[in-house]
Amino acid sequence: MTQAADPSLWLFVSTILLMVTLVGVALFYGGMVRSKNALNTIGMLFAAVIVVSIEWLFFGDGLVYGIGGSEESGLNAGARSLLPLHHAMTASLALGLVAGGIVERVRFPFFLVFGLLWTVLVYGPLALWVWGGGWLAKLGCLDFSGGAVVHLSAGVTALVAAIVIGPRRGYGRMEMMPHHLPFSFLGVGLMWVGWFGFSSGAGRASMTVVTNACVAIHMACVAAALSWMVAEWVQRDKPTALGMASGAVAGLVAITPAAGYVGPVSALVIGIGAGGLCYMVVNYVKLILGYDDALDVFGMHGVGGMWGMVATGLFASTQINADGSDGLFYGYPYQFFAQAVGVVAVAAFAGVMSFVLLKGLTLVLASRVDEDAESMGLDLAQHGEKGYS
Repeated sequence: MTQAADPSLWLFVSTILLMVTLVGVALFYGGMVRSKNALNTIGMLFAAVIVVSIEWLFFGDGLVYGIGGSEESGLNAGARSLLPLHHAMTASLALGLVAGGIVERVRFPFFLVFGLLWTVLVYGPLALWVWGGGWLAKLGCLDFSGGAVVHLSAGVTALVAAIVIGPRRGYGRMEMMPHHLPFSFLGVGLMWVGWFGFSSGAGRASMTVVTNACVAIHMACVAAALSWMVAEWVQRDKPTALGMASGAVAGLVAITPAAGYVGPVSALVIGIGAGGLCYMVVNYVKLILGYDDALDVFGMHGVGGMWGMVATGLFASTQINADGSDGLFYGYPYQFFAQAVGVVAVAAFAGVMSFVLLKGLTLVLASRVDEDAESMGLDLAQHGEKGYS
């Protein structure tokens, strides 16, 4: 019989690791943009933590999960007091990812207002559906740590926002290369470490499930990095270090919904699929369709989260986590159906609601900076400071 982790202790560690993940994303994104927009990009990630944490304290957590709801059952007083902070960090991460699709042209005040509304009107209902005892939870849809709630919703929202706000000036005609790849690699490293915080099961999972999830996370990450590297090597004759890092992120995203339900071999397969699929979308589909998702949030998080949800329906096994169910490959086709319904519902809701929210907000607030400000860089135009002298 497995022993449950101390709820307060493990939830505390998990929450800290989530914060490390947010710092990692900020550094990853900050290094991927042009130098004149580095501080603005990092600032949007930190702003997401600031505004969402305050928002969640006053009404977000109670609105989504309810006082004494299913997420709090079985937790001691210390863990219950910490749980809203854990939820706030997860919601902050989702909003921070959305920022990656619209960096280098969006006005900072617009992002703040949009973020406050999006977290409540889009992210909140999705978290309720899947984690708060909502209809997808009752349907049996599995999402261990946010493949649909966080990554798929953020990826679809970033795609919609990139289309509504429009491309960066000069996109497709001028070079927009990352200004500091070592910076980005540091970010990926922090994300890799921080991602193990997602294996907590909000403090309710047994230590056996937690440790198995950590192994699954690592194996999916390395498999996706290898898969991306091989695809790039075959296509371009040379593997890039950025490609390996991008593959690692794709693997982390894809294993997020499945981490607590699959073994290490299944995690390897999920990672291989994530690296290949995300590589194809980022390097081919995006170019064909012509949208300017600046940091490939849809290609990495939207597609990765989608594949991870579907893969959970294929590879989930009660031998790993008795709280879940077997997937299609283990004799339970219904789980694949439930996962597919979850993917369609989350993508449709996030896409439609984000479109309506963005269109409505642009009627009262300017969404993007003017041409001079974009040429100058958003560090100076929006914050009055420079990242580099």
